[in-house]
This record gives sequence, structure tokens and C-alpha cells, in this order.
Amino acid sequence: MRLRAIRIMLASLFFVASVICILLGPQVHPLAKVSQKVQITLSIASVTLGATLVWLLLTFLLGRVYCATVCPVGTFSDIFLRIRRRIPKLNKPFAYRPASRLSPYLLWVYLLCIILGISFMVWILEPWQIMRDMLAATKPSILDSTWGLTGVGVTAGIIVGILTALLIAISSILWGRAFCTRWCPVGTLLGLVQEYSLMHIEFNPDKCTSCGLCEERCRAQAIKITGRYIDSRRCVRCFDCVAECPEDALHYQLNRNTPLTPLMRKTKRTPS
Repeated sequence: MRLRAIRIMLASLFFVASVICILLGPQVHPLAKVSQKVQITLSIASVTLGATLVWLLLTFLLGRVYCATVCPVGTFSDIFLRIRRRIPKLNKPFAYRPASRLSPYLLWVYLLCIILGISFMVWILEPWQIMRDMLAATKPSILDSTWGLTGVGVTAGIIVGILTALLIAISSILWGRAFCTRWCPVGTLLGLVQEYSLMHIEFNPDKCTSCGLCEERCRAQAIKITGRYIDSRRCVRCFDCVAECPEDALHYQLNRNTPLTPLMRKTKRTPS
């Protein structure tokens, strides 16, 4: 419960700071400046390379805490998840969905566009720029330094922002963190690192009764109660499953669990 509370507090704080930074500038408040500096924006790696390397290290240690706390698009998605939960007709249990085969290809397209200098393709997929595009409807000058410098123009950036906001809102209501786990190249990159992270969410097989609540609540749709499986690449470290497990059978920990009382054991065959 405490981990989820900390995650929600940090995500709310960074989301507000990010909006202030984009609309009013990083000079308004020190936290607004920090919210910009800690973003993963590979398209300007010369400026944010240090932050990117730090996040890759933190992801190896802790998992995708960037997606859970700092990424403004992730928090934007969570806002619509909360709306979903307040509308009975929409608040249906989630179910496990297999990983998208498209995600790795989107990551390669993203990296290739960076190398080739195809900026507008990068801006469509990059979380920080997506947030800028979405807020540009209220302040178009935000995009002067990006879309304004291309032949496409600021208006195109605003349209992209509006459409992206609608798509993320709809996908969040229907499928939870689908953008983060299926389409976001930064999320895919962090997911590849998270597969080998030291800290992970683990089932305690001696406590789990396979009630299925964790699968129903997983916003990444990464838990399959059959086999007690958690897709380590897609977990966004929201800690909903840990906080809401009625049997206290899920823990965020370093080591792996094995059953203390296995249901099946090899027995020594005795002669008849």
C-alpha cells in the first residue's frame, strides 16, 4: 500500500510540474526545471544523455519507475483510468493480453528516425514531445522550436497533439496503459532493460489462492493468474497488484520465491 501511495504522490507532483514547465517555462519553479531535466528524450540525446543513462541504470535496479512516476504521458493515461473506475459501465475487469509484436518495430523506427533526422516522426512517438503537442492547443507558441521549424508547421503539431490525446484517453479507458506497453518506444526500451531488473514483483506461491484480482486490476494487462505469470517487460510498477492482493501474496522484492509446501513431490518408490 505504501509503495503505491508514494508512486501516486510522485506521479502527481511531476505531472503538475511538467505542465507548468511546458506552459510557463522551467524558470517558474525549481521543480518545473527538474521535471524537464529528468525526462528521457532520445531525440536530443546530447542534452539528456546523462538523465537517460541514469534511468537505464535505475530501471535495471528497480524496474520501470520512470513510467510510473516521471513520464507525464503515463500519468495522463492514469487520469483516464481513474475516470474509467468511476463509471460502472466502463469499469470492467482487465484481463491478460499477450505482448504486442509491433512494439520492437516501433522502437527501431523511432531510433532510425533519430539517426536520419526525421524529426516529426520522432515527435509523434516521444512522450515529452507528445505532452508538449497536447498542451499546444492552449499555447501554440510552445511548438515554435519544434514543429515551427519544419515545413509542416505549428498547426499540424496542434492537430497531432489533439488526436494523440484522444487516442491515449480512449485506449486508457479500454485497455489501461496500452500506450506505454505497446506503442511508446521509450517504454519498450525500458521494458527490455526491466526484464533483467534486480527488483521485481513476485508471487508467493504458498499464499496465492489464484483469486484473479491481480489480473483484473493490472493496468498493463501483464499478469496471467494461470501459471502466476507476470510479463516482466510490460509491468509499469504501479503496485496496484501488491496493494490490493487480499492474501498478501504479491511482493516487490529482490529474490525469487519457491513453494515451501509444493503440491507435488517426487517420492521414493518402495518395492511391492
